[in-house]
Amino acid sequence: MKRVFSSPDGTQIGLAESILEAAGIACEFRNDAVSQAMPGMPFIPELWILHDEDYEEARRLVLSAGSADGAKPE
Repeated sequence: MKRVFSSPDGTQIGLAESILEAAGIACEFRNDAVSQAMPGMPFIPELWILHDEDYEEARRLVLSAGSADGAKPE
């Protein structure tokens, strides 16, 4: 497992997750519920891929989709 994307905006993570799933890349959205349950705490939503061999393709897809302010492709 590798983190491929993080952003304080969960909707950006959701968009990236949709893009990766459409490409057949298994991924997992992390820290969303924690960041909502504990406002003000330093939990940033993250998107992780499940298979390391998909990392380069996942990163390319996330970058080609463009990232908004505050988004951090890994």
